[in-house]
Amino acid sequence: MKNKLLVFFVLVCNIAQVFSQNKQDKFWEALLKNDRVLADKILKSEKNNDLEFLITNEILREEMGKFVEHPVFTEAFLQQPDFEYYLYALWNESYVFDVYLETGFDKRNKDVLEAVSQSTIKNQDIKDALSYLNSVVSRENNAWDKYFALNDSIPSIKDWQYCGVFENLNESGLDRYYEPESKAYSKTPFDAKSNGLVNWYTSKSTKEAYQFFTNHESYGAGVNYAQTFLSAKEEQRAIIRIGSGSSFKLWLNDVLIYQNNEDVSTDLNAYKVLVTIPKGENRLLLKLAESGYGSYFITSILNEDGSPNANLSYSSEFKPYNASTLNQINPEVIDNTFEVYFKNKVKENPNNFFYSYCLANTYLRNSKYEEAKNVLKPFYTKYPKSSLIRKILIQAYLFEGDNTSFNELKKNIELDDPDYYLPLVYKIIEFSDLNRMTVAELKIFLEKFKKSVDNKMLVHMSDFIYNARKEDMKALRENLDDLFKVSKNNVKMLLRCAPLYGSLLNEDEKTIKLLEEINTNYFSYSGITTLSSYYANRKEKDKSLKIISKDLNNFSSDNTYIIPIIEKLHNYQNYKESIDYINMGLENYPYSFKLLELKGDALLKLNDEKNALASFEKSLKHDSGNSQLRKKIKDLKSETNVLNDISFTDVYKFIGLNRGKTLTNNYGYNILNDDSNIELFNEGGGKYRFIILYEVTSNNGIEFFKEYNLDLSGSYHIVKSEIVKPDGSIVPADKSGSNLVFKGLAVGDVIYIDYEGSFLSSGRFYKDYTDSFMFDSFHPTLKSSLKIITPKNHKLFYKTINGALEPKISKLENYDLYEWKVENLPEIPQEEYYMPSTVDVAKYLHISTISNWNDISMWYSDLVRSSVEVDTRVKDVFNTLFPKGYKHLKEEEKAKIIYNYIKNNFTYSYVSFRQSGYVPQKPSKTIKTSLGDCKDFSTLYVTLANMAELKANLVLVLTSDYGRNEIVLPNTDFNHCIAKVEIDGKEQFLELTNKYLPFKSLPTSLRGATALEIPFHSDTTIKYDLFKLDNVLRDSSVFTNDVKIKVNNDKVTMSIDTKFTGHINSYYASILEEPNPEVVKKSVYDDLNNQIEDDFVLDELINIERIDDDNAIKYTANITLDKKPSKIGSINIFQLPVVSHPYTSDIISFEKRHYPIEYIQYENLDEYFNTYNLFIDEGMSFTEIPKNQKLTFKDHLYEIVYTKVEENHLQINMHAKPSLENISVEEYEAFKVYVKSILEAEKEFIGYK
Repeated sequence: MKNKLLVFFVLVCNIAQVFSQNKQDKFWEALLKNDRVLADKILKSEKNNDLEFLITNEILREEMGKFVEHPVFTEAFLQQPDFEYYLYALWNESYVFDVYLETGFDKRNKDVLEAVSQSTIKNQDIKDALSYLNSVVSRENNAWDKYFALNDSIPSIKDWQYCGVFENLNESGLDRYYEPESKAYSKTPFDAKSNGLVNWYTSKSTKEAYQFFTNHESYGAGVNYAQTFLSAKEEQRAIIRIGSGSSFKLWLNDVLIYQNNEDVSTDLNAYKVLVTIPKGENRLLLKLAESGYGSYFITSILNEDGSPNANLSYSSEFKPYNASTLNQINPEVIDNTFEVYFKNKVKENPNNFFYSYCLANTYLRNSKYEEAKNVLKPFYTKYPKSSLIRKILIQAYLFEGDNTSFNELKKNIELDDPDYYLPLVYKIIEFSDLNRMTVAELKIFLEKFKKSVDNKMLVHMSDFIYNARKEDMKALRENLDDLFKVSKNNVKMLLRCAPLYGSLLNEDEKTIKLLEEINTNYFSYSGITTLSSYYANRKEKDKSLKIISKDLNNFSSDNTYIIPIIEKLHNYQNYKESIDYINMGLENYPYSFKLLELKGDALLKLNDEKNALASFEKSLKHDSGNSQLRKKIKDLKSETNVLNDISFTDVYKFIGLNRGKTLTNNYGYNILNDDSNIELFNEGGGKYRFIILYEVTSNNGIEFFKEYNLDLSGSYHIVKSEIVKPDGSIVPADKSGSNLVFKGLAVGDVIYIDYEGSFLSSGRFYKDYTDSFMFDSFHPTLKSSLKIITPKNHKLFYKTINGALEPKISKLENYDLYEWKVENLPEIPQEEYYMPSTVDVAKYLHISTISNWNDISMWYSDLVRSSVEVDTRVKDVFNTLFPKGYKHLKEEEKAKIIYNYIKNNFTYSYVSFRQSGYVPQKPSKTIKTSLGDCKDFSTLYVTLANMAELKANLVLVLTSDYGRNEIVLPNTDFNHCIAKVEIDGKEQFLELTNKYLPFKSLPTSLRGATALEIPFHSDTTIKYDLFKLDNVLRDSSVFTNDVKIKVNNDKVTMSIDTKFTGHINSYYASILEEPNPEVVKKSVYDDLNNQIEDDFVLDELINIERIDDDNAIKYTANITLDKKPSKIGSINIFQLPVVSHPYTSDIISFEKRHYPIEYIQYENLDEYFNTYNLFIDEGMSFTEIPKNQKLTFKDHLYEIVYTKVEENHLQINMHAKPSLENISVEEYEAFKVYVKSILEAEKEFIGYK
């Protein structure tokens, strides 16, 4: 009987559970379909007090816009078992602590914090997080002792040495070695590249649990190091817990024990690693690579059970430390406890959205946006219009920095769920949409918004917006008073409201009074600076200074607090008083270029020029681009402008003596003097001054110079821009920027232009300089010179192309002077069709301070590496491309699959705000948008290829249209990016921006192009050098025509079977892609019309084939010629209508050439095959057949063979194989003979009767 009762009881319980589960499923079904009313009805019918119901009810309340206090929830929530896991997951939800960093603290989340803090907390991570949150509230309440006491209670390491800031070029700094990694102590400072020389120094931030690099932030993005020394009385296993705002590496005794590659902000328990800490002294080193600002970390050492470790002591002083091995340290990564808990819940309840919601939010606590998106993916697939899921995804995409997806989601929520509160909130925030509304439309919108939310502050804000638009000042003041009342516990809102009394209602006294009350009751740096500014505007200097420095004792280690005090003292000319603050700041961070400059400013005002100069010079070493600072130094040193000392002088005298000497008239002007002067600074960057004199010799010169643009940008100054008339009178030009207008210009005038400026580099090559200068000219040049001044012993590489030109090298004070000079230079011949680029025929001088091309290759490899991120979206694409894996495929098959995927699915796009000059998009962004430029597509290809175990690298390219000698010495002036993949041990270069280009084809712009390979991996030992894309592996481009011609007395018809292979297919594929057949037919007609000399009608276009992803293209064109045979006596004569011309007369149009023919400009095919089957009427016979010919010139071949198949059937085979090698000036005459012979052969008459 007992067993029967037990079975019955279990059965009833199971039925009840299933029934409850069904209701739960129906609830989520309704909510995720945005039917919040139905979801509310379902949930109310299932009301209980278990934890899942409590949280689910809060989720629904938030989705319905109910943001009012709900103390019943907090009390019930804290009584639930396992509530700590949910507290962690939902920490930033509106029904727990909210996003307090953005919204601030108010009574609601402070009450929740107080209630949670009074409950029994077991987990150490939660305890510490609550301590820190309470400390932040204490700080806001001006309870500084409590703030520091709570920070002290957190078992984090607070004794550190810092070193930085080092270069973090495109987030590549994490993988780049810098000396502090291996040197815990050094008397010699470390080279931080563009940031100067830095060394270890002791941080004074010893009272804070979180360690911030705020004192380093003036340098911007960069790599920072922190080290501490641990003393252990005995060997022990311990957990190192890390939270961070950057990507980082962690070493113990120089053994790498943890690496996080994501530059994201996390909580204090984001990463944990279990290690063995050896007995004795140990070095713990952190390297943080920050791409933006706000780098921070918090590090704690815990026992294996998670409790604080009291067996270690910490010191910021260097101590010799243990040498350890990886086996000794034995690091083991520990999974996040809260993530594990919810992953198990999801595994047990895969269809219950509640647990996926909690897990996604747990991931987002530590900015794990990819993991959060993956958790939500199955539900988003099922409910693609769910506003709740989209809201969480918005948060994930914002963490990722994917604004495109964020905006897309935001717009779709508005379209699919227009009454949902979130899109209405976004409209309020962005405000621009509100400005476009009429007053009536605004009123309707704001009423709708007020109905969507249950929150007094938002309701008052809506009324405020409406009355501000109506300019109803009385109502506006009432709204402002109401807002101030409901915001009384929220400092952020109080500070937003207080200034509005002054700015909108002209009640500055009220604003100041409110700000004074806020600053008395609370701490807010924004409140301090706002009130200080009001005092300053009222000329109350003492009050302004007093308020801005009132919390100095609490921020004595924070230079972001100290520097504004110094700047205000300088504004009030209190330079002597500022020195103590400056020294305090420099003790905090000795390498602050901002403080060093401020110190120089103060000392200069105090007449201490010697020490002022020393301080300025120290600052400049860390801030080399500061031209104003450089000027201060030069002024203090009384240095003359060295460029002026070496630049061309006595200009007017020179003009008077030399005008009219050269009478040759090329394009309307001659060059009297071209004087270029450049100074390179030791810290990087430099100055220039260019003086140019043009003599106008004809009307062409007048037309050329009447409106002239120097194309200057950045920092420049036009010293002179004038016409010097023959009588010596001056006519200044009109100027707008660097655009010059010369009025009244006449033949015989001399144009005098003198301009100067400065330039600055950044990044890896911030100290380097590269350029090229043309020393030949198409115009007669009387005098031309280039002078470059470098710091003494500064290495300068130079090379002259197409001639010899050696510099005169001399010493000039503390500089080296390089001077290149030519005089009485005759003009070079004028430009010709098909000539090489000017850089390949004229004398050019190339300059660079970079020693080798491998440095450029490694630089770009570093630049790109952080973009090569294989996330879920990339993996999904890869698995789609290789659904059965890739191991069984040949290398060419894998390479081709990836190539065709990119070719067929992406569109080339270059928009400056989407793409940067050098840095590619992450592959996932390219995939998502289906848009990209050359480096984006090449990066995607190389990423997928390496995933498929193909050896693939990026290749930087300068296309061949720029010439072979455009870049000679190391520089970064590439204009294109392609991919290189190894297929069966052979290099294959791939152009990826042409969606019609067949696999293994290469456009002519890459033939002979200049290239530099970029390694995919950073650990390569290969040294890379510049090379040319000559004779590289590619599919030949062949043009084949099989033509059937029928000739009778009244008409001639042709059927042309055409086939293309190779890169030429990209053009014809783009034609055939057009969906309108008439447009396609017209394009083919135009193409044939360029080949066939006779008029014709294209009757039909048939048999169109695009084979193997356009590797071959075929079609048939049936045409009727407007042509009849001619007669000579009884013989009919007919000239063959040639459908392709390997050679045309324009290639030999010059009687004589001065420059070679760059043949690749003329020819874009490798081979021509044309077969003509010529038929005449039955009973007639071919009687006059031209002779067969085989013509050659160097590697050029042309042959035509006539075969009489039958009496009325003549077959003509034409075959041409041009060479792409240049034709030299000496070879031109023989080449002309060759081409003329071909043209004559193609015009031979065929006779029949």
